[in-house]
Amino acid sequence: LNAAGLFQYANPGGNVEFERTIGARIDYNYGSNRWRLQFAGNQPSRWASFEPGGLLSENMLGNMLVTCVVGRTVFVHAGLMASHLSPGNSINEGQKMYGGVTRLNQQARDWIVTAHHGENNNWGEYNTVEEVISAAQARAKVASKTMPDCLGGGIGASSPVWMRDYSKPNDAEPSEPLAKQKIRAALAEAGSDVQRMVMGHTPQYKINSALDSMAWRIDVGASQGVMGGTPEVLEIIHMGGDNDEDIVSVLTVDGKR
Repeated sequence: LNAAGLFQYANPGGNVEFERTIGARIDYNYGSNRWRLQFAGNQPSRWASFEPGGLLSENMLGNMLVTCVVGRTVFVHAGLMASHLSPGNSINEGQKMYGGVTRLNQQARDWIVTAHHGENNNWGEYNTVEEVISAAQARAKVASKTMPDCLGGGIGASSPVWMRDYSKPNDAEPSEPLAKQKIRAALAEAGSDVQRMVMGHTPQYKINSALDSMAWRIDVGASQGVMGGTPEVLEIIHMGGDNDEDIVSVLTVDGKR
Protein backbone atom coordinates (compact mmCIF):
# COMPACT_ATOMS: atom_id res chain seq x y z
CA LEU A 1 0.00 0.00 0.00
CA ASN A 2 2.80 2.41 0.85
CA ALA A 3 4.54 1.65 -2.43
CA ALA A 4 1.38 2.37 -4.40
CA GLY A 5 0.72 5.70 -2.68
CA LEU A 6 -2.20 4.38 -0.64
CA PHE A 7 -1.96 5.64 2.92
CA GLN A 8 -5.46 5.23 4.31
CA TYR A 9 -4.13 2.80 6.92
CA ALA A 10 -1.03 4.83 7.81
CA ASN A 11 -0.83 6.16 11.35
CA PRO A 12 -0.82 9.99 11.41
CA GLY A 13 2.06 9.97 13.87
CA GLY A 14 4.11 7.91 11.44
CA ASN A 15 3.41 10.40 8.67
CA VAL A 16 4.68 13.22 10.88
CA GLU A 17 7.85 11.23 11.55
CA PHE A 18 8.47 10.84 7.83
CA GLU A 19 8.05 14.57 7.36
CA ARG A 20 10.54 15.35 10.10
CA THR A 21 13.20 12.79 9.20
CA ILE A 22 12.88 12.47 5.41
CA GLY A 23 10.97 15.46 4.11
CA ALA A 24 12.95 18.08 5.98
CA ARG A 25 16.19 16.62 4.67
CA ILE A 26 14.98 16.67 1.07
CA ASP A 27 13.82 20.26 1.50
CA TYR A 28 17.32 21.12 2.71
CA ASN A 29 19.06 19.27 -0.13
CA TYR A 30 17.03 21.05 -2.83
CA GLY A 31 16.77 24.35 -1.02
CA SER A 32 13.09 24.19 -1.84
CA ASN A 33 9.95 22.21 -1.04
CA ARG A 34 8.65 22.26 -4.59
CA TRP A 35 9.62 18.57 -5.06
CA ARG A 36 6.51 17.83 -2.99
CA LEU A 37 4.20 19.08 -5.76
CA GLN A 38 4.60 15.91 -7.84
CA PHE A 39 2.83 13.98 -5.04
CA ALA A 40 -0.13 16.40 -4.95
CA GLY A 41 -0.20 16.64 -1.16
CA ASN A 42 -0.52 12.87 -0.68
CA GLN A 43 2.08 12.28 2.04
CA PRO A 44 5.01 13.25 -0.20
CA SER A 45 7.77 12.18 2.20
CA ARG A 46 6.28 8.75 2.81
CA TRP A 47 5.44 8.21 -0.86
CA ALA A 48 8.90 9.30 -2.03
CA SER A 49 10.44 6.86 0.44
CA PHE A 50 8.48 3.73 -0.40
CA GLU A 51 7.39 3.96 -4.03
CA PRO A 52 9.14 1.56 -6.44
CA GLY A 53 12.65 2.87 -6.91
CA GLY A 54 12.08 5.29 -4.01
CA LEU A 55 14.51 6.58 -1.43
CA LEU A 56 14.12 3.67 0.98
CA SER A 57 12.43 1.05 -1.17
CA GLU A 58 15.47 -1.15 -1.83
CA ASN A 59 17.03 -0.86 1.61
CA MET A 60 13.82 -1.40 3.55
CA LEU A 61 11.63 -3.44 1.21
CA GLY A 62 13.91 -4.97 -1.42
CA ASN A 63 14.89 -7.95 0.70
CA MET A 64 11.49 -8.60 2.24
CA LEU A 65 10.22 -11.94 1.00
CA VAL A 66 6.69 -12.74 -0.09
CA THR A 67 7.15 -16.21 1.35
CA CYS A 68 9.85 -18.55 2.57
CA VAL A 69 10.21 -22.09 3.88
CA VAL A 70 12.24 -22.68 7.03
CA GLY A 71 12.45 -26.26 8.21
CA ARG A 72 8.92 -27.65 8.25
CA THR A 73 7.21 -24.25 8.22
CA VAL A 74 6.23 -21.95 5.37
CA PHE A 75 5.88 -18.27 6.27
CA VAL A 76 3.74 -15.74 4.39
CA HIS A 77 1.97 -12.46 5.08
CA ALA A 78 -1.62 -13.59 4.44
CA GLY A 79 -1.76 -17.11 3.01
CA LEU A 80 -0.78 -19.40 0.18
CA MET A 81 -2.58 -21.73 -2.17
CA ALA A 82 -1.05 -24.51 -4.23
CA SER A 83 -1.36 -22.32 -7.34
CA HIS A 84 0.97 -19.75 -5.76
CA LEU A 85 3.65 -22.39 -5.29
CA SER A 86 3.30 -24.40 -8.49
CA PRO A 87 6.06 -24.09 -11.11
CA GLY A 88 5.42 -21.96 -14.17
CA ASN A 89 3.61 -18.68 -14.66
CA SER A 90 0.57 -19.33 -16.77
CA ILE A 91 -3.09 -20.24 -16.72
CA ASN A 92 -3.77 -23.86 -15.79
CA GLU A 93 -7.39 -25.00 -16.13
CA GLY A 94 -8.60 -21.48 -15.46
CA GLN A 95 -6.38 -20.94 -12.42
CA LYS A 96 -3.38 -18.64 -12.54
CA MET A 97 -0.07 -20.28 -11.64
CA TYR A 98 2.26 -17.84 -9.87
CA GLY A 99 5.55 -19.68 -10.27
CA GLY A 100 6.71 -20.90 -6.87
CA VAL A 101 8.62 -19.43 -3.93
CA THR A 102 11.68 -18.21 -5.83
CA ARG A 103 9.68 -16.55 -8.59
CA LEU A 104 7.25 -14.88 -6.16
CA ASN A 105 10.12 -13.32 -4.24
CA GLN A 106 12.01 -12.26 -7.36
CA GLN A 107 8.98 -10.63 -8.94
CA ALA A 108 8.31 -8.64 -5.78
CA ARG A 109 11.92 -7.48 -5.51
CA ASP A 110 12.18 -6.54 -9.19
CA TRP A 111 9.07 -4.40 -8.88
CA ILE A 112 9.98 -2.57 -5.69
CA VAL A 113 13.55 -1.63 -6.68
CA THR A 114 12.59 -0.30 -10.13
CA ALA A 115 11.18 3.20 -10.72
CA HIS A 116 8.19 2.84 -13.07
CA HIS A 117 6.94 6.44 -13.16
CA GLY A 118 9.70 7.97 -15.28
CA GLU A 119 11.70 11.04 -14.33
CA ASN A 120 10.94 12.89 -11.11
CA ASN A 121 9.86 16.51 -11.32
CA ASN A 122 11.85 17.59 -8.29
CA TRP A 123 11.75 21.29 -9.18
CA GLY A 124 7.97 21.34 -9.32
CA GLU A 125 7.75 22.66 -12.86
CA TYR A 126 3.98 22.65 -13.32
CA ASN A 127 1.76 25.30 -14.83
CA THR A 128 -1.60 24.37 -13.35
CA VAL A 129 -3.14 22.53 -10.44
CA GLU A 130 -4.60 20.09 -12.93
CA GLU A 131 -1.09 19.17 -14.09
CA VAL A 132 -0.05 18.47 -10.50
CA ILE A 133 -3.04 16.23 -9.85
CA SER A 134 -2.65 14.43 -13.17
CA ALA A 135 1.04 13.74 -12.49
CA ALA A 136 0.30 12.23 -9.07
CA GLN A 137 -2.54 10.12 -10.44
CA ALA A 138 -0.32 8.81 -13.23
CA ARG A 139 2.37 7.98 -10.67
CA ALA A 140 -0.06 5.92 -8.61
CA LYS A 141 -1.61 4.20 -11.62
CA VAL A 142 1.69 3.01 -13.08
CA ALA A 143 2.71 1.58 -9.69
CA SER A 144 -0.52 -0.41 -9.49
CA LYS A 145 -0.43 -1.43 -13.15
CA THR A 146 3.11 -2.82 -12.96
CA MET A 147 2.60 -4.50 -9.57
CA PRO A 148 3.05 -8.29 -9.83
CA ASP A 149 0.07 -10.52 -9.14
CA CYS A 150 1.66 -11.86 -5.97
CA LEU A 151 1.33 -8.40 -4.36
CA GLY A 152 -1.83 -7.13 -6.02
CA GLY A 153 -5.52 -7.75 -5.83
CA GLY A 154 -6.73 -5.68 -2.91
CA ILE A 155 -9.15 -6.60 -0.15
CA GLY A 156 -10.59 -10.09 -0.57
CA ALA A 157 -8.21 -11.13 -3.33
CA SER A 158 -6.51 -14.54 -3.28
CA SER A 159 -2.95 -13.25 -3.50
CA PRO A 160 -0.34 -14.18 -0.84
CA VAL A 161 -0.56 -10.74 0.77
CA TRP A 162 -4.36 -10.35 0.74
CA MET A 163 -6.16 -13.68 1.17
CA ARG A 164 -7.99 -14.54 4.40
CA ASP A 165 -9.13 -18.07 3.64
CA TYR A 166 -7.27 -19.52 6.63
CA SER A 167 -7.55 -16.66 9.11
CA LYS A 168 -11.10 -15.33 9.05
CA PRO A 169 -13.00 -15.09 11.31
CA ASN A 170 -10.34 -14.29 13.87
CA ASP A 171 -9.66 -16.73 16.73
CA ALA A 172 -11.97 -19.36 15.20
CA GLU A 173 -11.95 -22.01 12.51
CA PRO A 174 -12.06 -20.46 9.02
CA SER A 175 -15.45 -19.94 7.45
CA GLU A 176 -14.09 -20.84 4.00
CA PRO A 177 -15.53 -24.35 3.44
CA LEU A 178 -12.55 -25.54 1.38
CA ALA A 179 -9.91 -24.07 3.68
CA LYS A 180 -8.56 -27.40 4.91
CA GLN A 181 -8.37 -28.80 1.39
CA LYS A 182 -6.62 -25.66 0.14
CA ILE A 183 -4.02 -25.46 2.88
CA ARG A 184 -3.23 -29.16 2.70
CA ALA A 185 -2.58 -28.83 -1.04
CA ALA A 186 -0.46 -25.71 -0.48
CA LEU A 187 1.68 -27.38 2.18
CA ALA A 188 2.27 -30.36 -0.10
CA GLU A 189 3.38 -27.99 -2.85
CA ALA A 190 5.64 -26.07 -0.44
CA GLY A 191 7.68 -29.18 0.35
CA SER A 192 7.32 -32.83 1.21
CA ASP A 193 8.12 -32.19 4.88
CA VAL A 194 6.28 -28.87 5.35
CA GLN A 195 3.69 -29.24 8.10
CA ARG A 196 2.39 -25.77 8.87
CA MET A 197 1.80 -22.29 7.46
CA VAL A 198 2.44 -19.19 9.59
CA MET A 199 0.59 -16.05 8.55
CA GLY A 200 -0.40 -12.57 9.71
CA HIS A 201 -2.64 -10.01 7.97
CA THR A 202 -5.86 -10.78 9.87
CA PRO A 203 -5.60 -9.57 13.50
CA GLN A 204 -6.37 -12.13 16.21
CA TYR A 205 -6.85 -11.61 19.94
CA LYS A 206 -4.07 -14.12 20.55
CA ILE A 207 -1.79 -16.36 18.49
CA ASN A 208 -3.76 -19.45 17.58
CA SER A 209 -3.85 -22.42 15.25
CA ALA A 210 -6.62 -23.78 13.05
CA LEU A 211 -7.20 -26.49 10.47
CA ASP A 212 -5.57 -29.24 12.55
CA SER A 213 -2.62 -26.97 13.36
CA MET A 214 -1.77 -26.53 9.69
CA ALA A 215 -2.56 -22.80 9.96
CA TRP A 216 -0.97 -20.58 12.59
CA ARG A 217 -2.35 -17.03 12.78
CA ILE A 218 0.13 -14.74 14.56
CA ASP A 219 -1.02 -11.14 13.93
CA VAL A 220 -2.12 -9.99 17.39
CA GLY A 221 -2.67 -6.39 16.30
CA ALA A 222 -0.03 -5.13 18.72
CA SER A 223 0.21 -1.72 17.06
CA GLN A 224 -1.85 1.03 18.65
CA GLY A 225 -2.90 1.85 15.10
CA VAL A 226 -4.56 -1.58 14.75
CA MET A 227 -6.06 -2.90 18.00
CA GLY A 228 -3.43 -2.37 20.70
CA GLY A 229 -3.10 -6.10 21.27
CA THR A 230 -0.70 -7.74 23.74
CA PRO A 231 2.54 -8.88 22.05
CA GLU A 232 3.04 -12.62 21.66
CA VAL A 233 5.66 -14.73 19.87
CA LEU A 234 5.37 -18.07 18.09
CA GLU A 235 8.39 -20.22 18.95
CA ILE A 236 9.24 -23.17 16.72
CA ILE A 237 12.11 -25.43 17.77
CA HIS A 238 12.95 -27.48 14.69
CA MET A 239 13.32 -31.19 15.50
CA GLY A 240 13.49 -30.31 19.19
CA GLY A 241 11.09 -32.94 20.45
CA ASP A 242 10.84 -36.69 20.67
CA ASN A 243 11.44 -38.51 17.38
CA ASP A 244 12.75 -35.23 15.94
CA GLU A 245 9.32 -33.61 16.02
CA ASP A 246 9.11 -29.82 16.06
CA ILE A 247 8.18 -28.10 19.32
CA VAL A 248 5.71 -25.27 18.75
CA SER A 249 4.96 -22.88 21.60
CA VAL A 250 3.38 -19.47 22.08
CA LEU A 251 5.42 -17.09 24.23
CA THR A 252 3.34 -14.56 26.14
CA VAL A 253 4.09 -11.85 28.69
CA ASP A 254 3.06 -14.37 31.34
CA GLY A 255 5.10 -17.27 30.02
CA LYS A 256 4.27 -20.08 27.54
CA ARG A 257 1.07 -21.70 26.47
